[in-house]
Amino acid sequence: MKSLYLLFFLTIQAFFSFAQNVTVGPSAKPLLKSMAKTPVEGSVYFNNKYANGKIKTLSEKEFNVKDLRYNLETQQLEYTENDNIYAIQDSVQSFTLIDSLGKSHQFTKMGKAQSNNFYEIVADGKVALLKQYTVKKEVTEDWYTKKKVNKMVQQNIYFTNQGGLIQKFTPSEKNTATVLGDKKNEITAFIKNEQLNLREDDDLAKVFIFYNTLH
Repeated sequence: MKSLYLLFFLTIQAFFSFAQNVTVGPSAKPLLKSMAKTPVEGSVYFNNKYANGKIKTLSEKEFNVKDLRYNLETQQLEYTENDNIYAIQDSVQSFTLIDSLGKSHQFTKMGKAQSNNFYEIVADGKVALLKQYTVKKEVTEDWYTKKKVNKMVQQNIYFTNQGGLIQKFTPSEKNTATVLGDKKNEITAFIKNEQLNLREDDDLAKVFIFYNTLH
C-alpha cells in the first residue's frame, strides 16, 4: 500500500513539475483556433502527424510528451489535448522527435544569444554539422486562370559549429574541404572513394562524421 501511495505522489509531482516548467499558450488557452482564412498549400510542420517526443527544459528537466509537433514557422512545439492545440513556450532548451520514417532527430538551441530557432545536430564533434528547418510563404499564379495560390515551402539551412562559433555553411566539395581544412587530403579522398554527393543529406553527414573520427 505504501508503494501505491508513493507511486501516486511521484506521478502528481511530475505532472505539476511539467506544468510549471513547460508552459502553454497565454492563460492556458488553446493556441490555435482557426488558421489562415485563405487556403495555403504545403505545411509549416516538420512532422505533419503528431509523434512522441522528449523535451529538455532550461532547468535541465526532461519530459516525455505524447502527440508532439514542431512548427517551423513559429519555431515552437505544439501538442494536442482534448481536441485543442497548445504551444510549449520558451522553457524548451532541446527536444527529440521521431519522424514518419521512424528516424530520431535531436534539436537544440545554440549560440550566445540562444535564439528562438532550433538546430538539428546532424553530426557532432570537433566541427559539428547543424541543420536548421524553416518555412517561407511563396505566392504563385496560375498562368491560365491567373488565380494566386499561397504555398508554404520548407527551406533547410546548414551551419557548422566549431568551438561555439556557429557559421552558415553551403554544402559543396570546395567549402567542405575548406571548413575541414586540417584534414583536407583525407576528406577529399574519402569523398572520392565513397562517391559521395554532398547535396544529399546523408552523404554530407557521412563526411563530417568521418572527419570527427580523425580527432
